[in-house]
Amino acid sequence: MPTMNIQNLRLFAIAAKLENVSKTAELMHTSQSAVSKNILALEEEFGTRLFDRAGKKLILNDAGRRFLVSCERILEETDTVAKDLRHLSAGGDTVIRIFAAGSEPRLFSCMSMFRLAYSNVEYRIDTFNERSGLPDINEYDLVIYPDEIRFRKFKGSSYYTEKYYFAVRTDSPLAERISVPGKALDGLSFVFLRNKTEYEYPFHICLAENVRMESVHCVDTREHHLQLIANGIAVGFVPEGSTEIYRNDRRLRLLHLTDDRFSRSMKVCFKREKHLSEIAGAFKEHFLGYFNLRNEPFQNSDP
Repeated sequence: MPTMNIQNLRLFAIAAKLENVSKTAELMHTSQSAVSKNILALEEEFGTRLFDRAGKKLILNDAGRRFLVSCERILEETDTVAKDLRHLSAGGDTVIRIFAAGSEPRLFSCMSMFRLAYSNVEYRIDTFNERSGLPDINEYDLVIYPDEIRFRKFKGSSYYTEKYYFAVRTDSPLAERISVPGKALDGLSFVFLRNKTEYEYPFHICLAENVRMESVHCVDTREHHLQLIANGIAVGFVPEGSTEIYRNDRRLRLLHLTDDRFSRSMKVCFKREKHLSEIAGAFKEHFLGYFNLRNEPFQNSDP
């Protein structure tokens, strides 16, 4: 009778999905030799190979695919029991609370990878709403936001640079272009998102670049922003993290901007270590490794 432990089963399931020794080792915070050793131990216990190997590449064979079905069922049942027990005990929080003011699609793949190792994790994501304004920063484990004046109360570190696209109707003369230089923006009517008295980032770039704006329309929701462009009333700027609803509208086309100034620096901050739950602390380590930010000087969200 094999003497498998849950950690070995979890490692096997992750290796089966990633099909790579080094990636499995990185996700499980262990060495490549440990991954290979544990997989070999499972195969010796069953007396059959579970993977076909090609260097660091791992491909499930028939026996491995059959075992994976049972393995996933065991892990699911184990995680369900563990989750119930944690909820019964103090400090057993399995929820990661995230506030994102842009770049959500970039975050999703990181979250998905983390869930391979922590299948009991629960994500709660709040996104920025122009009407509701900024939330209480201490309610979140992780905060992602643009480096703009209106977010100045957040104290974080650089995450990545998010570019803007230029949105026009498909029947606009500009729609025939692949990209748009700054000089092509003169004489157009623009729509900008505005939160109370604060305009979105591209508005300030247009002023700095002395873009001649025929007229300026202000809205406080992404949907209203889209509709003014789709109905030919104005043109506008869209951050890459918010492009999906614009791309799904056949009346619109998104163009590249050749001016690099039409991009914004995104930042991220976490709660202090002492306030992070065990699983939120593990997610922080995963996040920093996933985006190669371990060597960056990180600040925390609370004083």
